[in-house]
Amino acid sequence: MKKVLTILTICSATVLTACGEPAPAAWNANLDISCKPHDPYDKLYASLSPEKFWREQEYDMGTMDKAGRKNIEMSKMVLDDSRAQKGDYFQRAQQAARDLGLTGSAKRNHVKENMDRYNQEVKDIEMRLKQQETALNWVRKCKNAVDTELRKLGLQPVKYDPEKRPM
Repeated sequence: MKKVLTILTICSATVLTACGEPAPAAWNANLDISCKPHDPYDKLYASLSPEKFWREQEYDMGTMDKAGRKNIEMSKMVLDDSRAQKGDYFQRAQQAARDLGLTGSAKRNHVKENMDRYNQEVKDIEMRLKQQETALNWVRKCKNAVDTELRKLGLQPVKYDPEKRPM
């Protein structure tokens, strides 16, 4: 019985340590932060069917790259629009304070609270944009690693085509 528990403990520890640190991307990836197969299943799949595994990763990295670039483009537009609307937001906060009948320090506090909220929203957008850029850099790094793995297998990398998912 003690021998069985020891073997189970060793197997559990091996399986748990076999997983690399997850990718920094918000997407579900089969590659870890080092662009290696992420978990025991991915490692097994990569060793049993390397061509299929790496072709799938090539397609996934293409999909993530395209989505990441689009997300960054849209986030930059939202950030630019938000920054451009700061004056309007300030005027609306002042008008809301007047509409509420606030004067003096109550009015200033109301406007300040609204502007603090506005500034926090802009900071949140900036933070998400940085996270998206970090994730996109990881995708680009992994695209290069996937291309290297494909070349090791004697395969040429294929340009991403969303219509041609590997079978």
